[in-house]
Amino acid sequence: MIAALRGVVTQWDETTSIAWIEVQGVTYEVRIPAFAAEWIDSLVDAEPTLIYTYYHVSDRSPQPLIIGFQHLAERDFFRKFIEVPDVGPVKAVRALTFPVAEIARWIEAEDVKAIQQLPGIGVRLSQTIVAQLAGKLAYDALPAATGTRAAAAGGDRSGAREDAIEALVALQYTRREAERAVMDAMRAHADLEAVEDLLRVVLEQQAPAAR
Repeated sequence: MIAALRGVVTQWDETTSIAWIEVQGVTYEVRIPAFAAEWIDSLVDAEPTLIYTYYHVSDRSPQPLIIGFQHLAERDFFRKFIEVPDVGPVKAVRALTFPVAEIARWIEAEDVKAIQQLPGIGVRLSQTIVAQLAGKLAYDALPAATGTRAAAAGGDRSGAREDAIEALVALQYTRREAERAVMDAMRAHADLEAVEDLLRVVLEQQAPAAR
């Protein structure tokens, strides 16, 4: 088992999602999830860095596969993710196009529609992921998106999202209900950035249910 590599990133091919990591004269080929593309690109020919890895080899796939992560918590999430039936390492690494903290929040909120945004994850598999992992992920411990396309697209709204969730919890929503309501509102209204506007939309959407 290769748990981590400390070395220099000598090459990064975004098309294949493969990085070359040179460690004491030996170069390892490492697959990098799409959400971490900008992070690994920033390391090319830089100082040696520590990359946490998941090493996979099986009878059906005898060629070793090494998958790299910036944070240990991301690797731990990946290990739980691939325990879901029909989600193997290859499918999982292709699916991680959003930061794992975001995916974990979708799972905890049982937001199957959001999970279906991930490549290769259909309706049935998204339901299976929720059934297998909801309530088992310490997503608050996962690192927030930094230095990625997803962070650039959603970073401005992440603070408003968290503040809105906390406000709903204070209004006696469960955290899962609050997360689901806020994410529904953000998907329906991509222009919402202020906490007040986000809460107004959520409460308007929840009004018919008459909590």
